[in-house]
Amino acid sequence: MVGAFEIMSKLPDPAPVPVIAVIIPFFQREHGILARALASIAAQQYPAGSLYVLVIDDGSPLPAADELRALPPPAGLRVRVITQPNAGPNEARNRGLDSLEPGTALVAYLDSDDEWMGDHLGRAVRILTGPSASAPGPSAYFANLYHLGDDIDEYSKARRVDPQQHTMLDGDATLRAYDGDMVHQIATANIVFMPSLVIAVARLGRARFPQGHRHGGGDYLYWMDLIVHGARFAFSTVPEVRCGRGINMWYGSGWGTDGLALRLLDEARFRRRVLREYATAPATKQALRSRLAELQAGMLQDMVHRLRRRKPVNWSVLATFFRANPPSAAMVGKMVSTFAAAVGGRRP
Repeated sequence: MVGAFEIMSKLPDPAPVPVIAVIIPFFQREHGILARALASIAAQQYPAGSLYVLVIDDGSPLPAADELRALPPPAGLRVRVITQPNAGPNEARNRGLDSLEPGTALVAYLDSDDEWMGDHLGRAVRILTGPSASAPGPSAYFANLYHLGDDIDEYSKARRVDPQQHTMLDGDATLRAYDGDMVHQIATANIVFMPSLVIAVARLGRARFPQGHRHGGGDYLYWMDLIVHGARFAFSTVPEVRCGRGINMWYGSGWGTDGLALRLLDEARFRRRVLREYATAPATKQALRSRLAELQAGMLQDMVHRLRRRKPVNWSVLATFFRANPPSAAMVGKMVSTFAAAVGGRRP
């Protein structure tokens, strides 16, 4: 028709879907554990073209490649296995960070014996890439979880954080920006959990896990390095992880076990380093010194426990521990009271 005209309005291009890499350190002996973790990733229903999994086989007795051949990952889930000689979970995660594909926007961590729940990735993306993420918005996200065998979520059970004291994000009362001294929080009443952590690569991709610390403390020191690199944390009060049963250095090194001395040694290394390099508040320093005294008492008590039951004592670990932790007056007091209790049979 003469004189007719048409105005074409161009719709805005849809926002690109952030590419997520999931890093899983793998060292297991039981079949089927990895398959459950991968199924929980696929259940997130994140766009397949923007998601890939790096399984770092850390010299596992049960090779990850064999597991994937026996129990293939869910359809559409891209999984790459990287093998290395056994070095520990920290080195495995660093290997994953060094192997990210170009264009990766976020890194999500998951342990091979744990499973994600709910909309974990969707909520993390919403906070780390949405309007709340504009500078200086959050660059690291973590969530509540269920520990092994628990029916009560960790935040409700431990009560280490009051969500009402932290800024609500995106109008959602279950999503909070952490407001406070995160060094103090991690060092005295930790609320960050590795299998729930998601980081923005552009802002935090240079942070790395420490060498060693395979019996404890490596994840804590990584979180400290995130803080050094400017991390701003957000968290979910909704449980988004359920911890499973596999080879776990922490659950396998409780009281009376052969691994306890090594766990105490690594925890003391972590506490000393935080005290030396990261803690600034007097309350944080005092709490760390008190915990170091408790670790000394625990090491001594473990030695007495083993001697009384004619179990072998790792004298090398014991000597290394006490060389690095020479007793102060406060430490001596704790050790004497602990020793008296142990000799008196008041604690097994």
